[in-house]
Amino acid sequence: MAPYFEQSLPLCYLLSAIGGCLEVGSVALLAIPDARAKEGVKLPWWMHKVTLASNIIMQCIGSISSNLFACWFGPVSVVAPLYFSSTLVMNMLVFGSLLGMESFTRQMKIGTYVITVSTILLIVVGPGIQENQDIGELLERPIAKLWFSILFICMTFSTLMMMHKIYPEKKQMAVLLVARSTSYSLNLTVSRAFLLNPTTFVLIAFFVIKMVSGSIYTYAIVIQSTTVSQSKIVPLNATLVMTVNAITGILIWQDWKVISSWTGYVCVFLLLVLGCDLLLTAVLFTCDHPEYGSKINVAQASKVIEAWRFTLKRGRGSRNLFASIAEAEGYSEACGTDREKNGAPVERKEAWRAILSSQSTEREMLT
Repeated sequence: MAPYFEQSLPLCYLLSAIGGCLEVGSVALLAIPDARAKEGVKLPWWMHKVTLASNIIMQCIGSISSNLFACWFGPVSVVAPLYFSSTLVMNMLVFGSLLGMESFTRQMKIGTYVITVSTILLIVVGPGIQENQDIGELLERPIAKLWFSILFICMTFSTLMMMHKIYPEKKQMAVLLVARSTSYSLNLTVSRAFLLNPTTFVLIAFFVIKMVSGSIYTYAIVIQSTTVSQSKIVPLNATLVMTVNAITGILIWQDWKVISSWTGYVCVFLLLVLGCDLLLTAVLFTCDHPEYGSKINVAQASKVIEAWRFTLKRGRGSRNLFASIAEAEGYSEACGTDREKNGAPVERKEAWRAILSSQSTEREMLT
């Protein structure tokens, strides 16, 4: 018998927002000591280990709060907008106003405000509580089966592509967006389904899907940090995740029964898209930040990114990983000179080997 929790929209909203705030807090724990070290401040030897452990703990608590508990008290379709908006607001407050580590332009502030206002409107016009739902009955409907299958297939296919090769930036970005949006939506869906009296087989299957989808989402963050422009993918990811999550709420969870205003609901997502578009020119200092925000093995991810950055310091500005690898020493001999011209994908092992092998050479050039 699954545990029963009385539905509570305020608690759902609160837990979603707490998850976003903890994500930003976990980033700050790594960012502050690093900034002090770069300023020449000598830090205790144990500081990095403590902050890294605290970062992982806070991210875990935040993930459990927003991706598990929040889904137990309200519709899954409101979790993502509240999570992302709280992350953006907290990000601006902590790194902009409180710590002064980041400079936020007027456009960035307006984009954040638009997303925040749209989230408040979502609470007013969005889906409400549905009692006595049965996951078996919900998934027996053809449209729910079809959508769940599409999400699962797209997640699986995009993960295989993501793990095997590195593509030119636009294609790589598309793969990452599909992987992150589908894995996030499935993760929230099965989280809520745990409470709806699933059979033993379904419960085990959903538990496996939750673990796998969570791992895929986390892995995609690490790959995203080293292969594509953060200023483009972070807002696009937020927009797509919220949209896919809203569609999932309608097709699987029957949110259409409890939406207060369809006109308002559609306008909310238009506002979210507009707000994210305003942020497209900004590198957001959130859990997706390329130096501090990887959810697993932050230290190792930072080493890879640091090595990659050495390949970008030749005076030609920001470039994607595919272009950088083409200039790395030994790449033409190892991979062939025609690959970049033809837009062919690069084997992931070859790409990372080229980046890491160039680190020592680039360090010597810069010094």
